[in-house]
Amino acid sequence: MSARVSPLSGHAVLMIHGLGGTRHDFGALDRKFEQIGYDVHLPSLPGHGSNPDALSRVTLSDYMQLLSHTYRELIARYERVDVAGISMGALLALMLSARERMTTGRLILLSPPLFLDGWGGSRLRPLRYLMYCVPGLRHLIRVPEGEPFGIKNARIRNLIRRHVQKGSGVHYPYVPLSAIEQVDWMRFAVKRALGRVTCETLVMHSEEDEVTSIRSAEFVCENLGSRSVTFVRLTDSYHMITLDNERERVAEQTLAFVQRV
Repeated sequence: MSARVSPLSGHAVLMIHGLGGTRHDFGALDRKFEQIGYDVHLPSLPGHGSNPDALSRVTLSDYMQLLSHTYRELIARYERVDVAGISMGALLALMLSARERMTTGRLILLSPPLFLDGWGGSRLRPLRYLMYCVPGLRHLIRVPEGEPFGIKNARIRNLIRRHVQKGSGVHYPYVPLSAIEQVDWMRFAVKRALGRVTCETLVMHSEEDEVTSIRSAEFVCENLGSRSVTFVRLTDSYHMITLDNERERVAEQTLAFVQRV
């Protein structure tokens, strides 16, 4: 959890990174929250922050246990707690909102992968369900994280490529198949939980997302229990919208949403 805490602050934001990700998934968005007076809490999810193989034994329950504990600590200390998630973190944010009956805070969903149907996926992707049935196999298979790394901008993509080649930990070179299995469980659970999400919600998604098509965001918006949903379509980014060509627009829309009366 971030050490930058102002005990007298009225607002906090819990930020949830993606699979194999870090706080870098959000680009400069965490700093922009701090600039408007928010206390930022960006915990490292279980199995993250060391090496990709550590994800092999992490379950959806592990993720939710950490996030529920963190959220409950925050709502005991702050007048309002918003929750922001990107990619897998957006699915976790939805589940957290439904589980904790979030009403006073606001929810920010960035590239929620409710359907893994983006243009960058392999035609063999559906075969993973057969692999889940083979005991132990999902812990042995490594799914490579290759080009375009969720980034359309060539300069930023080159930076990420160099980080991957150096093994800096900013972006994992692969994830175990068992970690993808947990994302699949999340997707199914989120579909059942959407009607219980009643807080004000912002959804941002790119029409060029290579991981998950715009259908994911549309499905979320149509099935949320909330009566206040803001949907922002992007047209010049891939999956990691907080780092790509429209990152400034993403930040501007997010800050305007959380400050809206």
